Amino acid sequence: METRGESRGGYVLAEAVGGVPEVILVATGGEGPVALRAREILEADAIATRVVAMPCAERFESQPADYRDAVLPRGVGARVSVGAGSSLGWHALADEAGVAVGLDRSGLSAPYRTLFEQLGFTPERVAAQARRSLAKARERAA
Repeated sequence: METRGESRGGYVLAEAVGGVPEVILVATGGEGPVALRAREILEADAIATRVVAMPCAERFESQPADYRDAVLPRGVGARVSVGAGSSLGWHALADEAGVAVGLDRSGLSAPYRTLFEQLGFTPERVAAQARRSLAKARERAA
């Protein structure tokens, strides 16, 4: 039985404290742990952060607008897509003030934790990019 919206392509994995997000982190696959840890960092700084799991963007885009808007509210422009592969294509979900964090490199060989650390694919970097996106969204709203 589906409980989180997997069949819809995307769903809320972790809600912002208080239920109204200032920032949305979109984990594009198995990157949920990186996004969830970044959420903890941001929430510790009183930045309400929602994490969305997006296993299939195409399926998500085919959902009714009310579902898509419930998962990715239009009023939240601060978004960061978090994908261990290429960031190509994820900018659309990140929105105008958003950022796509990906590895965008190939041909490297090492344990994934080593690669993530050396290439800056860390919760700390995701949190920093979320702060950047939030500042940009606030600037646009002013």
